[in-house]
Amino acid sequence: MNTIRKLAICLGLLGMGATLAGCAVEAIPYPSLSTIKDLKTKILSPEEKDEVMRNLADDQVKHQKNAIYEIEKSR
Repeated sequence: MNTIRKLAICLGLLGMGATLAGCAVEAIPYPSLSTIKDLKTKILSPEEKDEVMRNLADDQVKHQKNAIYEIEKSR
């Protein structure tokens, strides 16, 4: 009797988990085909990608230096 009760509880919890997971998947907004067609983004050339990557790396270095400065200033 005890084993059957444990099995029933486990199956019930599994069913509730599957139901909740199904609800969560439906709540995620997937883009429709018309949304994808309406995108007005430009595809970057390899040179433009390199420039953007360099700018991001420079921004990261500046951010790290500023963070170090702020930490040292607060000590």
